[in-house]
Amino acid sequence: MANVFKKQTTTWKLDGKKVPPKTPGAEKVTIESGKWYGTVNGQQVPLCRDKQAAQRMLRKLEADSALASVGLADPFAEQRLRPLAEHLQDFASHMRAKGDTEPHVEQTVARVLALFAGCEFKVYGDIDSARAAEWLTSLRQSAPAVAIPSGKQDFTPGEVSALFGVSGTAVRATVKRHGLAATGNGKARKYPRETVASLADRVGRGVGPVTVNHYVRAVRGFFRWMVKAKRIASNPLDSLSLMNTQVDIRRARRELTADELRQLFAATRASDRAFRGLSGEDRYHLYLTAATTGFRASALASLTPSDFFLPGDGATITLAARFNKSRKPKVQPLPADVAEELNAFLKTKAKGQAVWGGTWARDHRGAEMIRSDLEAAGIAYAVEGPDGAEYADFHALRHSFLTLGGRSGIDLRTLQELAGHSKPELTARYSHRRLYDLAGAVDKLPNLLAPDALEQAQMQGTGTDPVCTQFARTRCKPGQLGSTQGNDYGGKQGGGEMHEPLDFQGFRLCQASPDIISLKRGRRDSNPQPPDRQCDPLSVANSCFSRHLRH
Repeated sequence: MANVFKKQTTTWKLDGKKVPPKTPGAEKVTIESGKWYGTVNGQQVPLCRDKQAAQRMLRKLEADSALASVGLADPFAEQRLRPLAEHLQDFASHMRAKGDTEPHVEQTVARVLALFAGCEFKVYGDIDSARAAEWLTSLRQSAPAVAIPSGKQDFTPGEVSALFGVSGTAVRATVKRHGLAATGNGKARKYPRETVASLADRVGRGVGPVTVNHYVRAVRGFFRWMVKAKRIASNPLDSLSLMNTQVDIRRARRELTADELRQLFAATRASDRAFRGLSGEDRYHLYLTAATTGFRASALASLTPSDFFLPGDGATITLAARFNKSRKPKVQPLPADVAEELNAFLKTKAKGQAVWGGTWARDHRGAEMIRSDLEAAGIAYAVEGPDGAEYADFHALRHSFLTLGGRSGIDLRTLQELAGHSKPELTARYSHRRLYDLAGAVDKLPNLLAPDALEQAQMQGTGTDPVCTQFARTRCKPGQLGSTQGNDYGGKQGGGEMHEPLDFQGFRLCQASPDIISLKRGRRDSNPQPPDRQCDPLSVANSCFSRHLRH
């Protein structure tokens, strides 16, 4: 059994007060420690107040010491005792070192800290995946509704701020973002009861699955770094799974059609209103560039005239790696007509200065900016979709770029390259397909209930033997390479065999002319014909296809 003991401390007391040793009249007092102690490698180690628990702790320390003496010590013991907050600071430094932007670093660290605080995780030993999952679930639960004073119909901005515990700026931004009703300006500003009730509903509503996934990705990324940095052996929260974001979309975006984009461009260019230093002409070229490149707001705000290469042919925009989300330089081609428009516009801009600078992108006011221009153009900012409202905010221009590209016939791999995505699944989320797109695709399918007019005409012109078409079975010459003996078109005839035709490049081969030489199945031709009499499958297919087109 491990030997544990309590420390004894001797003091001298006189009238209940400590005095120097051997003071006349003083009493010698021996005091035992509250904790039990043990000796490991010749050093006294504090354990705990419970004797049995202290004995178990001492046995564990002695076993660890024995393993360490032969090189089998736990390499992560010291790191597990460090506070998680210290590890998180090192993780933030790592993110900055590899080039992540400061807003991304701050947001990631804030999410991880929020989870640790909510679950009361302080050191590695506190981490419990079940408690973390429970906390993430609580984020989605609605809070108790805020009680709105009865009988009151109008509220001042200060009253609304106090009611929900948020700033007046947040109230104004929310009211404007969602188009809620308000009266008056300045000190006379009032919010009707319906607006306050809508704000109460939004404040009490839990977060969506997209937000929950942001927390999961942040904390899993932190622990992956811990494993990679040799601070822990495995990710303790690896079991946290991402949620299906399609079941509860809080901010769905829609694409703008080509006609809507033209209307937006015309209304914006004619606007005499400025938004955070951007005139109507500036915003017109900004929207035009966004809709023909798919660049994000932050990337567009970083462009200078030197980033544009606008010759007659081969116009491009170069986006530096530090401004690209993927942290890779990107050269994006431009349509010729757009390049011509931008060439005239950039002549008025100073070199070395941002073409669309200002605070609109930094303060995330792109949605507010384009909403006003959409209203001026008579285009709805939000429309009702199958899963709720769909918004045409600034990022919707990126959706429009990829959707119009897909409808124009650009393949998914090329769209992925244009978008700068790492996976085609990401590009597919941006390329929308509406019901009329699907209906148009279904209309291209062949008629399965009755032959079309072309096939009927061919059958009437040739009797019972159908001519060779892309989808028709045809008679083949006896002995021609085929599959089974007999078929639906006459069975045996004259001792010969009826076979299905040979497929080649998606077309059915057929008897194009009587002098085409047959091929024996399973046997090599022992009497090869001269080149001018040999059967060329490609020419036969082309002949049949040409005949199909002529008819």
